[in-house]
Amino acid sequence: MKRIYALSIVFCLFASMAMAQTEKRLVKMKDGADWTEMKYHADGKLFTFTQTYHLDSGKQKIDVNTFTYNTNQIVMKCVTDNDPSMTDTWTSTLKNGLVEKDVVNINGNPDNDIFEYTYDTQRQLVRIKRTNDHTTSVTTVDITWKNGDIATVKTTNNGKLMDEERYEYDTANDNKEIRVYLSPLASILSYEALSPAGQLREGTYGVLCKHLYKASYVKSYSDPGPVQEVQDAAFTFTRNAEGLVTHISQLLNGDPQTNEYDLEWEDVTTGIAVNTATSAQSATYYNIEGVRLAQPERGLNLVRNADGSVRKVMR
Repeated sequence: MKRIYALSIVFCLFASMAMAQTEKRLVKMKDGADWTEMKYHADGKLFTFTQTYHLDSGKQKIDVNTFTYNTNQIVMKCVTDNDPSMTDTWTSTLKNGLVEKDVVNINGNPDNDIFEYTYDTQRQLVRIKRTNDHTTSVTTVDITWKNGDIATVKTTNNGKLMDEERYEYDTANDNKEIRVYLSPLASILSYEALSPAGQLREGTYGVLCKHLYKASYVKSYSDPGPVQEVQDAAFTFTRNAEGLVTHISQLLNGDPQTNEYDLEWEDVTTGIAVNTATSAQSATYYNIEGVRLAQPERGLNLVRNADGSVRKVMR
């Protein structure tokens, strides 16, 4: 009993302390002369996601994606070459911490693409319904999961099966930062070269896949000829001594050679406050995947205070 009591005192002392921890955050992905750069708000949310391309004509193209966060809405605006007339807008409406609908407008066109989402009881995204407010076409994407990863994806248009995809995974336990950008969920949600990375980082499309995928395979039912499965993409990952992915080789179906990506990370120091008694009021809780919780759960939790600051809490 004395040993248990002593350990309890140590735990209580630890629970009243705040300590600093260094985490890693992805800041750049480079592909030869092209690159993608991420910048963040003080609270850790993604602020801008900038993609720079060098075109065959010799010109440079720059897409700047800026994210704005509100309680029940996240808005992404993509401006090309600093030209306001070339602005795409992606508006996400949230309910209970999850995106229930996206409205995507391309270049201010009169029509909008509308995406509606269905989740299972584990907060896994299982269906996407895409419509357009100027047409009657309906596209549905049905997603199955297995052991925390997306297993298959089936796409239909107006009731007709278009294609089926399946995935194979790398078994390494990579951090959330890299899984935001390199998971089937990121690929499935991307539309018209837009990717809702800010929403994904906040966990508003439900849980992320537990692993990076190393290969994808597709069966297309819309192409002429017999249906056969082909490998659509393959990835090879290089990790440093800390286990961070620092290089990716990607081979796409039909490409003569691989695409090579170098990744850059930065250290981020965060405070861990494990005593929640003084700041429970007006706070919202999230798990380490960014999924909102009704109350803190056992283990590591993220706490967003009323003033917008974010802490880590151990229970």
